[in-house]
Amino acid sequence: MIYDNVKHPKHYLLSDGTEVKDHINSIVGDMLGRSAWKVANVIKYVARADKKNGLEDLKKCREYVDMLIADKETANDTKVHRV
Repeated sequence: MIYDNVKHPKHYLLSDGTEVKDHINSIVGDMLGRSAWKVANVIKYVARADKKNGLEDLKKCREYVDMLIADKETANDTKVHRV
């Protein structure tokens, strides 16, 4: 494979030869809106951490996980308090 920093960057290539974007598409394909975007970023940052920004990418991942948790907590609070 020819690496291209725009179309096929090395830091998004997995050991089996697939690209992270293909896995992201299969995982978030049926999700809606903000959740899909947040889950996609979690996957992206975890997948590239060892090849690109290490700890910084893991911290970015944590930010998106925290956003997902906050969304779920807010949704649960809304369900509990509905009359």
